[in-house]
Amino acid sequence: MPDRRRYSFFKGLFPGDVLNFSKRSHYVREIMLERIYPSKVILPMKMHYGVPAVPCVRIGDTVLAGQCVGIPEKGTFSVPVHTGISGTVTDVKPITLPNGISTRAVVIKNDNKRARLESLKPRSIMKLSATEAINIITDAGICGMGGEGIPTGAKLRRAKKEGVKDFLVNCLQSEPYSTSDLTAITEYPDYVVNGAAACTRAIGAKRCFFLISEQRKEQREALENSIERLKDKFKDLTFDIKLFRERFPQGYYRLVAKALYGKSLGARDTLERTCGAVLFNCSTMLACWEAISDNIPMMSRIVSITGDASGIHNILVPIGTPVSELINSIGDFKASGGRIIWGNCLTGIEIQDPDNTPIIKLTSAISIIRRQVVPKTPCIHCGLCSECCPMGLSPNTIYEMLNQGLTQKAAEEGARDCIACGSCSYICPAGIDLTAKIAAFAGEGRVIEVNSLLYNSGHTASEGELIYDPSETVGGSLLEDYGGQIEEDGRDEEGRIVLPFDGGKKV
Repeated sequence: MPDRRRYSFFKGLFPGDVLNFSKRSHYVREIMLERIYPSKVILPMKMHYGVPAVPCVRIGDTVLAGQCVGIPEKGTFSVPVHTGISGTVTDVKPITLPNGISTRAVVIKNDNKRARLESLKPRSIMKLSATEAINIITDAGICGMGGEGIPTGAKLRRAKKEGVKDFLVNCLQSEPYSTSDLTAITEYPDYVVNGAAACTRAIGAKRCFFLISEQRKEQREALENSIERLKDKFKDLTFDIKLFRERFPQGYYRLVAKALYGKSLGARDTLERTCGAVLFNCSTMLACWEAISDNIPMMSRIVSITGDASGIHNILVPIGTPVSELINSIGDFKASGGRIIWGNCLTGIEIQDPDNTPIIKLTSAISIIRRQVVPKTPCIHCGLCSECCPMGLSPNTIYEMLNQGLTQKAAEEGARDCIACGSCSYICPAGIDLTAKIAAFAGEGRVIEVNSLLYNSGHTASEGELIYDPSETVGGSLLEDYGGQIEEDGRDEEGRIVLPFDGGKKV
């Protein structure tokens, strides 16, 4: 019998607030998903949790859409980078992203030919082992598209090693105005479900759960219909849809653990080890099935361009597209005078140079917010920030402690647990930016490991130096070598289960 309980963490922002999450503006639905073909792309070598990839092309090289232009150095925790347009490499230069990451970037000028690698077509042989499926996902450059950008292949391997039982697909896009994940479900439900099922089998789990807001009826129906169509292919798996209450920031893994399993995760606890589950974004599952089925690497993603004074557009955007070109492609959008937010409106970062700020693999939205002068007063001790904090903190108390230099006291109050969701700053009637100070303190206290998104490392090449042999990639996408050769008994050399999908056709 289907589970129809409503899950949620406590507190947070929910319908009834000024933003009215349950009645977002309708986004523009074209006959087909809108697309953009920019004049150039800027491809940072670090858009993921891990160390940077290294450029494998030179200035003057001609590239095709889907071609690998950045590849991990051997033995490093990284993912490849692919171009979503064809054209000429015009520069390989260092850049700094709005989130503070300094890395090299490959700049490609569009030749407007839209030429793609010949290998970017439905896979003819789909008798893939679990190992091969995970390797395809790794070589496709796929990383988490809804969080810190952990390489998906590495996360799948860790889940397999931990022996997780539940595979969770996060469809809980709870930021106001942003609907990129919801669009992925609406437009490509079979790809999302197939990708989730393939990954569930690959790690040896038996249950695949889709987590979605009870308010998202259209997307829920799309998932239900897709599961009904595809369930006969996955008779060994149990599918279910878990309904969550509409609340922000629904979907954060520690809050999911509390809502779904009743367990509180510490700073170093993992969902895999504590709850026997692993959580992936639904857009990540879409990208996984594109790689497995259609041989397409991660070279584009759906991005919401939205604001508090305009409608919502969802556009299929090549990775590396400058933000300014994305904004200018929308005829009814006016960004003049507004704050351009790289990301979602509550958790994103305001940018000053949209011409040189690219869409990266983690960018789910570009938000245009009206500039408002918020009257600021001393704290009035209303307690609203404590009421809405999803981590159960008292932001006003912690803020005052930090202002007074009482950092040890602030840490004891739980300041290190801040997830920088922005709820306290949004709700504060005194106009105090509580999140900025508390989140900065929380970030300072966390060790920036080599694999962290904010860790800047890698070989520092001199100008024009190429630090990877381009012959290693053979001008391809890295996905050409998976022929799906397996033993006739249906298992690979390590006895892993085979993924028996029909090949050579679109789902």
